[in-house]
Amino acid sequence: MARNPLNQSAMKHFTKTACVLDTCSIINLDDIELARKDILYYMRQFFDVRVCQTIRKELQQHTNLVSSREITYWKRFLSNRTHLPTTLTNDQDIIGPFYSTPPATFGVRDKGEHGNARVALELLLTNTIGHAVFVTDDEKASNSFLKSMRQSFPGINLWTSADVILYVGAVLLKERKTSFDDVKAALRNVYAAGAKKWSDRTESEKDKIIRKSSKSVGHLKLIKKVTDHWRH
Repeated sequence: MARNPLNQSAMKHFTKTACVLDTCSIINLDDIELARKDILYYMRQFFDVRVCQTIRKELQQHTNLVSSREITYWKRFLSNRTHLPTTLTNDQDIIGPFYSTPPATFGVRDKGEHGNARVALELLLTNTIGHAVFVTDDEKASNSFLKSMRQSFPGINLWTSADVILYVGAVLLKERKTSFDDVKAALRNVYAAGAKKWSDRTESEKDKIIRKSSKSVGHLKLIKKVTDHWRH
């Protein structure tokens, strides 16, 4: 059996950050490993995960896109991590103002992102959480309303799946449980993930992904410079 990569004594005093996680990020992080554990395993350990009901349903509908053993835990795990807002219940009234041009109707499109946004806002404003990271790889949703929400409510911070890997990678590098090259490979894998195959992407899309990946590797190099202090 693989050795548990977490420092259990430290974890006893660890305050988990609330994390509102989107379906596309769960799918993109599926089956990506560091130190013989799935990234989604570390998400359960490091974060207080909260989602809207739509995320749980979407994950059940897209079982063909996930394959790891860890994802079987997540289907059960999310049933206990689903939050139903009691005050911020209407997408048009709550989410609409964050759009520069709100959609004419709020239906199935971006329903998970809208629901998660209301979850994050209600948990924040009721002092249920102090702050939250909102993880999504949906760039269109980020540009259309999530960035505006984040600017209005700094207690909500936007992350991508690559940010999750950098976060987990930093912890594991400090604990000497993984290597720079392994974290770099995990970043490469998450950028390559997604429903759209690399061969089906346009050249501009490929160039954009390569630039983002290079930027993340640059951040990883800075992380290594800091975590190396625990190696001496």
